[in-house]
Amino acid sequence: MSRNNNPLENIAAEQMILGKVLQSESSFWSVADVLQAQHFVREIHQKVYQAIRDIFTEGKRMSLALIESRIGPEYDDDGKSTSSLLTALLRDAENNESALDQVEVVVDLWRHRKLIATLEHGLKEAKKPGTISTDLLSDMDVRMKDISVNSQAEPLKSLGQIAARAMSTSAKAKSSGILPGFDTGLSSLDEILGRIHGGDLGFIGGRPGDGKSVLGAQLADRASLFGPVLYFQLEMKDEDMARRALAAQTNISVADIEAGAYDFDALEELKAATERLQSSRVYIDDRPQLAIEQMRDRAIQMKRSKGLLAIVVDHIRLVRTFQKTRDRFERVEVVTGGLKWLAKDTDAAVIALSQVTRASQRREDPPPQLNDFDGGSSIEQDADWALAVFRRDRWLKSQRPQDLESNEGKQWAEEMVKAKGKIEVYCRKRRRGEDGEMRDFLFEGRRGILKEIER
Repeated sequence: MSRNNNPLENIAAEQMILGKVLQSESSFWSVADVLQAQHFVREIHQKVYQAIRDIFTEGKRMSLALIESRIGPEYDDDGKSTSSLLTALLRDAENNESALDQVEVVVDLWRHRKLIATLEHGLKEAKKPGTISTDLLSDMDVRMKDISVNSQAEPLKSLGQIAARAMSTSAKAKSSGILPGFDTGLSSLDEILGRIHGGDLGFIGGRPGDGKSVLGAQLADRASLFGPVLYFQLEMKDEDMARRALAAQTNISVADIEAGAYDFDALEELKAATERLQSSRVYIDDRPQLAIEQMRDRAIQMKRSKGLLAIVVDHIRLVRTFQKTRDRFERVEVVTGGLKWLAKDTDAAVIALSQVTRASQRREDPPPQLNDFDGGSSIEQDADWALAVFRRDRWLKSQRPQDLESNEGKQWAEEMVKAKGKIEVYCRKRRRGEDGEMRDFLFEGRRGILKEIER
């Protein structure tokens, strides 16, 4: 059989694999999930493998004659016989028990060839005058994804295999007492949400000023106790985030920190908080108008360099995409789908913040529902969990009756007293349990944190 010295080809490995799948149907099905005809470098090898695949998937009994009838009696211009090729492949397979181990070699070489071709294409297009860089990046991204999807040298896993792995994880949790994922740091919130796991896509929805960014930052800070956190802050600058973090650790408001309006004791408190934050594992990316594709690149880079437990995105309306979309709704759908893929690909928990529509404020029961979230339908589909935050005291201010001495006015005043300084958190979706429950918390706007209410 022929061999080739080209470092991007391994003809011998291709021949060994083909000989084995010609030998038995079981050999074919053991590699069918991974190996495709396009992975072979020689055209005749592609044709042989595709013919074998077609025959078996059609439920027919394979024979050399049937393969030859589909390929033709000769496979090149020199008149080389298909039957002699198939016979030689079968003969050589007799002494190659480990031939199927060569599948990863063949797939990897195909991956290298495709990468080179893709990079050469990108370089050629980039040199053309008038090329739009964002369009080229999008095209290259699609081509790279195609390489990744079609070069998964890992067979499908049976439910039984996955169950065994799940039980192993469960046994470790039982013996060590260390649960997977991380909690929220608020026991009442844990009651309605449960633990947050790697690969989860969660959403926090609320109107501006109702505390979704506060809760997002608080969850990021909690997660950082368990591992590194990447925070995409598209709405405010990095120093604004830092001032909020300092306020959360002290009793000094964000406004006073920004203005320098504090005494000596407060200054010492701030210095101590600054020192504590030096060990924080929350990393901020505050570049404006980030695209979901750029977020993915940054997240993968961080996972490889520092590790990655969780990702927070504040907020999804400001996230762009290099893909062409018809309108804002389609763009948000692309973004939420991209966040779902990001969570699964990095095995990090992704927590995305979402604005809610004004329509919810006109209802008699104004706390946001899932369909009030910006991108509600796609969030309902993609989310593993979703929380809605609502500050009833802010809403009540807009409902203030003119006559406070009337029955309506007195009822309003009573409701205002009950709601003052509180924030309601509703669980609108939860894959691992029941949703629909609510817990309320103290909202310390000065420090920018949620606290448990003593009950």
